[in-house]
Amino acid sequence: MKKLFGIVISTAALFFYSCSDDVESTDDSTAIEIAIEDASLETTSSELMEEIDEAADFATNSFESSGGKLLNSIGFGGRRFGDCVTITEDEATNTKTIDFGEEGCEGRDGRVRKGKIIIVHEGERDTPGFKRTITLEDFSVDSIEVEGTRVLTYVSGTDTEKEYNATLTGGKLTFPDGTEATRESTRTRIASFDEEGEKTQVERFGSAMGINREALAYDNSVDETTPILTLSDCREVGTFAPVSGILSINIEGESEKIVDFGDGTCDHLVTITQDGVSEEVEIDPKQRRKRRFRRRNN
Repeated sequence: MKKLFGIVISTAALFFYSCSDDVESTDDSTAIEIAIEDASLETTSSELMEEIDEAADFATNSFESSGGKLLNSIGFGGRRFGDCVTITEDEATNTKTIDFGEEGCEGRDGRVRKGKIIIVHEGERDTPGFKRTITLEDFSVDSIEVEGTRVLTYVSGTDTEKEYNATLTGGKLTFPDGTEATRESTRTRIASFDEEGEKTQVERFGSAMGINREALAYDNSVDETTPILTLSDCREVGTFAPVSGILSINIEGESEKIVDFGDGTCDHLVTITQDGVSEEVEIDPKQRRKRRFRRRNN
């Protein structure tokens, strides 16, 4: 287990440092908190998109294996998403709808999902050019409301690895405290599967941009040589952060942050480097931390 460390300021020091030390210590602490939130937001956004992709995969695979019958917990929800999920299909428009209900449905993983995921297919599955368009209707996960249109276009693959171009337009997360974050992204998504067809991991690289929870513009990028990697085994035990990969984050008015997601260990620890200083910290993919700061005007 990697050793977690952070900035610790003793209570006594709060009463005795000079004015100049006050400014420096506050700025350093705020910078770390800002970096943690930036990395947490990226993880939350990517993880929720993966959540939606997985639901679409389950719905499509389950519907095909059932011969097109109406599905409920017997064929779908019992595996992960709960016993109150229903999937329907409109054959005329090649549309499948996953309905978690207005009251919500608690899954095997303890997460509560509400609303609908609507999936439209164009073309033949596992054929280059096959397109899956996903829209959301009053959809939320654990009280985080999710909006946007997700399009995955199949590039190539085998039984054990499939590559997609993935885009998100009109993306928006609304948090329980009323803050919002918007997102547009274009990334490559490579999913790997075991011999039974179960997904084992996902690699992602590409770029994203939007407005963060502090109403500041951001953009980030992941290079193909250091893709962000998430493992299904980690997500099954409630660890939603990527286990490796390098993310570059640029926020309006701030210097670049480099986020290293680690060496493959299932945890929420990352190393953030900014202005030549590195710090290992814990991020919060569920965005539950109470935000105690305001971004500084530069």
